[in-house]
Amino acid sequence: MNSGSVASLLFEAASLMLIGMVFVFSFLGLLIVGIHLIARFCEAFPGETAEPSAHLKGPSAHLKEPSANLSRNNQAVQPGIDGNVIAAISAAIHTHRQNSKK
Repeated sequence: MNSGSVASLLFEAASLMLIGMVFVFSFLGLLIVGIHLIARFCEAFPGETAEPSAHLKGPSAHLKEPSANLSRNNQAVQPGIDGNVIAAISAAIHTHRQNSKK
């Protein structure tokens, strides 16, 4: 191979690499600036926050006792999550652990 063609190819590769790096750097910079602009816009115009309606909160939403959101094992339960779902998941985990021991 001719040394001039190798140097030419290396120069072309370096220029393509530099162009690609500048493009990625500028894209990421614009992305960061855009995120900051959106954050400032959201701070200036916060909008309204909607509270979930009573029928979406679940049956434990109207209970005033602090222990109302505890399951049988005294684990905290998210309001709106059905106790039957938690029981089914717990049973599946227990069964999986029992089968894994064998």
